[in-house]
Amino acid sequence: MNRVITALFLWSVAFILHAAIRPPAPSTVSIERTFDRMSPPSGNISIWSNESGGYDSDDPGKWGKNGWICGSSSDPKYGECQDSQLWGHSGETTIPLLFIEKRSGMRITLNLSGYRVVKYHIDGGSCYDEGKLEIYSGVDSTCQGYGGAKSSEATLTVYIPAAELSKLPVGGLWQADLHLKLMQWQNQFLADFNAHINLNVTDPSHIDIYFPAFSSATPLVELDLRPHGAPDESPFAQDSTTLDMCLYDGYNANSTRYEVRLKDEGDLPPGRAASDFSIFRDGGERGPERDRIDYHVLLRDPETRGMRKVNNNETIVWTQINQNLIRPVRLPSITYPVLCVPTPLVFSVDKFYIKDKNAGHYRGVLTVIFTPTTPTVD
Repeated sequence: MNRVITALFLWSVAFILHAAIRPPAPSTVSIERTFDRMSPPSGNISIWSNESGGYDSDDPGKWGKNGWICGSSSDPKYGECQDSQLWGHSGETTIPLLFIEKRSGMRITLNLSGYRVVKYHIDGGSCYDEGKLEIYSGVDSTCQGYGGAKSSEATLTVYIPAAELSKLPVGGLWQADLHLKLMQWQNQFLADFNAHINLNVTDPSHIDIYFPAFSSATPLVELDLRPHGAPDESPFAQDSTTLDMCLYDGYNANSTRYEVRLKDEGDLPPGRAASDFSIFRDGGERGPERDRIDYHVLLRDPETRGMRKVNNNETIVWTQINQNLIRPVRLPSITYPVLCVPTPLVFSVDKFYIKDKNAGHYRGVLTVIFTPTTPTVD
């Protein structure tokens, strides 16, 4: 016989509910992006993304109506927007913010965007937010599906729209500081929200060796080698000529390293010092001393500020460029003034006797190669 035993099991279950609390707290962020000015990022640059303004699930109204304001409603220095809380304004907030180029002091205002979103903290369920609100908005939202639960948290999102990045007029280190204040409704200060922003904007397509006295990058330098001395003596020639030169790195002289190399054309002629440069007689041979005139080159060193000898085809390296003298110039290819590093050249021809050279027109080509080191694009 089968016996059927029915048992009644009783469980005693205790539900312990904990309030979810996150007090409002300051936020300080540093944002750094590097990009080519001619190919700026296609996406927005995030400053804050759903950053909490604090919440208390047991007391939703305590911090659920928090919002963010600017320090000024008329000055973009640290961000310009509503400087006091208002009730129930939907949409995104435009925040004009001043960016300053580190070396030149050039200024440009970019329009940041920001919005506030409400959140609910409900045991066993959730409510969706009600869309974007102006960051300064106070609002008391209700979740209809859960007994009229109130929103208990506001979050902040601020970003630089991708379209604004094209407003940066030149390469350089563009810096800005955004200061917002987290406020409890109505207009009670809670915490500072600060963002330091560095935009490293390179412009490699506009790296330039600029010769202020010439409109093109291929100046013609005339050496004055007319005969000197009495006619009844052995006439001689010598000269020293200066060529103003300025180096633009596409980064407003913020680069950490410059490399410069000067070289002339052809192989080393016999009998010439390897460090020297030469011009040659049209129609003559390129080797014999009678058909060439040798010259030296001096360059003003932007680190020592003194003149230094330049050796043919030798690379000169500077690593302290961003701490030294700079000059504002207008390059033909750029609308706005930029900063270049002055490195004037001096061409000097030692004294020689005219009788030792074949008569004719002498010419040569000197090539300047400039390679700056700029930040790597993100």
